[in-house]
Amino acid sequence: MGVNIEWHGLEKLTSTIYNAHPKAVEQSIQVVKNKGEKGKKVARSLAPVRKKNGGFLRDHINVTYHGMEAHIHSEASYSGYQEYGTRFMSGKAYMRPMLEQILPEFQKDMTDVMKGVFK
Repeated sequence: MGVNIEWHGLEKLTSTIYNAHPKAVEQSIQVVKNKGEKGKKVARSLAPVRKKNGGFLRDHINVTYHGMEAHIHSEASYSGYQEYGTRFMSGKAYMRPMLEQILPEFQKDMTDVMKGVFK
């Protein structure tokens, strides 16, 4: 059970950026990469670490890029249980707080890119 968070409406945003200006595409991809790396770093800092497994969950949070998308994911098979908990244990969220932290920065940076294009 992994953690998977999807944002809807990204196709429309991506289409708008690709149709705007080549520089907007370049800058947008850079924003996505910067925030993807920051998201990975923040999620790793928030991930619970048990001495027993030496930080496997933390060490296996990675980011991959697909066009203008960043996929921050945990490769630990139990990551969803850690995020949301079970009926036997409470969860310790690390992905959702990461999103709450980087989303405003991402929105601001993308807005700045778009304002620069449409001046």
